[in-house]
Amino acid sequence: MNFSLQKILSRRSPVSSAYISLIACVFLALLGIALGVVESSLAVRTNGIVAAIDIVNSLVLVAAVNRSIRSPDYIFNYGYGKYEALGLLLSAMMLLVTLGFTMYQAIVDWKQVNTVQSYPILMAFTVVSLIVMMYIARVQTRRAVRFDMPMLNYDADMWKTDSLIEAFVLIGLAAGWILTEMKFKNAARFVDGISAVVLLLIALRVPIKHGREAINQLLDKTLSETIQFDILAVVAENFTNFCEFKTVHSRQSGKDIFVEIDVVMPYDYTFEQAYPIEQQIKAAIKEKFPTAIPRMYVVPCGRECIKDGVCYCPMKQAHS
Repeated sequence: MNFSLQKILSRRSPVSSAYISLIACVFLALLGIALGVVESSLAVRTNGIVAAIDIVNSLVLVAAVNRSIRSPDYIFNYGYGKYEALGLLLSAMMLLVTLGFTMYQAIVDWKQVNTVQSYPILMAFTVVSLIVMMYIARVQTRRAVRFDMPMLNYDADMWKTDSLIEAFVLIGLAAGWILTEMKFKNAARFVDGISAVVLLLIALRVPIKHGREAINQLLDKTLSETIQFDILAVVAENFTNFCEFKTVHSRQSGKDIFVEIDVVMPYDYTFEQAYPIEQQIKAAIKEKFPTAIPRMYVVPCGRECIKDGVCYCPMKQAHS
């Protein structure tokens, strides 16, 4: 077994999650579209088209995860985490455009749809699909937490939404079956068409949500107030270890959180004296955020604390 195959099959690699998602999408798309066409169900066919779109999304996921897990090098000193955000944004935009077209096509085809042929077959397939989706959503959620990768979190959210869509399709098929048995075939066809449109509206939620997050990462938006306050709490806990706190800069790239803290230290402090303080603050930040890459930038004080030849440095006094 070569290295690449080991990486694909290994549960310790995030790449395996991407391939699991891809295989499931291919299975659901092929059967969904085929059954939807054969059995004349617009809802099932449209659901299969959504799964086909997810195949492309999964290919983007595989490529993005493969790139983003690479370690920083001399070309990209800050790593490849933004490949994740870029892949997520491309996936979200593609899903938005394609779903918009599919929604239009679903409405156009509405009047051309024939009566559904076999509800039991479609419902059986939908139940199997629902089980598969719920299982993969659970697996991807666990691995998104384990590897702390936004792209896997996006995929997990997609599978959760797909599960909700599949449950809605199942309810629509059950209602259509009941109406057909009661000889209300036009009403059954109406329910099938409405199901197709509603499931597309539900599917739009994920790309809109995660597409915005991807843009924030690509534009280096400051991290949320909650994370900012946690970082400031670490600074406050160490306020006696420096003369003055200037500012903090934070951003996210993939799973990595970059934190830069500017502080003022005594003008006569050596690197040897400042280094343990820096390590202490960095360790406290990494304890709160394991994927954080903190840096502390130190500038010397302006000696304002020296008056009449006497040093009134608050930091030195606190440690005296």
